[in-house]
Amino acid sequence: MKMDDKNYNVVEGFNVIAPAYDLANDAMTAGLHRVWRRQFCKLASASIPRGGKVLDVATGTGDVAFELCELRGDIEVTATDPSVGMLAQAKRKQEERPSNQIKKITFTAADGRTLPYADNTFDVVTISWGIRNIKPYENALNEMKRVLRPGGAVHILESGKPEFQAIKLFYKYYAKLLPLIGERISKFKPAYQYYTKSVEEFPSGTEFIARLHELGFQRPQYKALAGGIVYLYSARKPTT
Repeated sequence: MKMDDKNYNVVEGFNVIAPAYDLANDAMTAGLHRVWRRQFCKLASASIPRGGKVLDVATGTGDVAFELCELRGDIEVTATDPSVGMLAQAKRKQEERPSNQIKKITFTAADGRTLPYADNTFDVVTISWGIRNIKPYENALNEMKRVLRPGGAVHILESGKPEFQAIKLFYKYYAKLLPLIGERISKFKPAYQYYTKSVEEFPSGTEFIARLHELGFQRPQYKALAGGIVYLYSARKPTT
């Protein structure tokens, strides 16, 4: 059966758009996703202890894993994603880069709801533009908390609903353009129709912070970027 916006499967959708994923992101954000990701990685890298272990969930084409390694040459990074198509792109980029540190990243196919790692394994867990795609996302957050060491940090970068009225008006029209831009580049519109719908349905800002509290994370906080089109979230696993 042909996949469309009515019977959309997230993982299969990413397999389809994987070769065009990076180019589509550049086009849809005018390259700003790179700026937002850089801010995210700087925030995350500051919380990693010397020689620490990091897990990047829903790594996609691997850019967060790569950037963390570039910022912190002393760390060990493991990256997972359920889409074999996206992982293939990540591994291709890994092979093309000269950095020996980047070549040490371990890429593994895994579902964020059932991470194949022991309790208390990682110092930091990151996920960028991925938590919204995991249903129920609470299962993924519980898994991230489980594999974090006591006191470890989780950092989340995700699209959201704008906080300010002027931005809301702009985003209303911008969101309508995204599926058209995505279709033009990837030749697969359902993935980008799903994107706009999922952003509208997903909790953001204080609402998502409340969910982190409810799931047992400590000190959750957030920063809105671009007026709330994108959010940076951080929280800690309790020490006891």
